Amino acid sequence: MATWLLPSCDKTPINGDMDGMWQLMTIQYKDLSEKQPEQLYYCIQLHMVQLQGAAFCSGTFQHTGDSIQMVIRQQNIDAVSAYGMNDTIQKFYIEQLSSQKMVLKSSFARLSFRKF
Repeated sequence: MATWLLPSCDKTPINGDMDGMWQLMTIQYKDLSEKQPEQLYYCIQLHMVQLQGAAFCSGTFQHTGDSIQMVIRQQNIDAVSAYGMNDTIQKFYIEQLSSQKMVLKSSFARLSFRKF
C-alpha cells in the first residue's frame, strides 16, 4: 500500500502559545479605570499582528523574551486607542501567557485576553 504525503500551506506557529486569535476582554488603564470592549481581537501569526473590530489595523511585532513590541503602520493613535494602545508603536511586558490566556502590560494599560 502506498503512503501519500500532502504538503500543507499552513505555517507552523513560531511564537508558541502567542500565535492565534485573541479576544480582548479587559483594558485596565494606568489610573485603574477599566473597560470591557466588545468584539475586539488581536490576531497574531508569524511576525504579523492584525487588530480587528472597531477598526482594522495591521502591523508587525517583535517578540523578545518577556516583551513584545507592536508597530501598527499607516494608522493614527485614534485607530489603535480602542485596542488599549496609546501609540502606533507600543511595547508590552508579557505578564501571563498560556494556550488560553494572555495578559500584556504597557506603561499605558494592562490588557487581558482569552484565546478565541
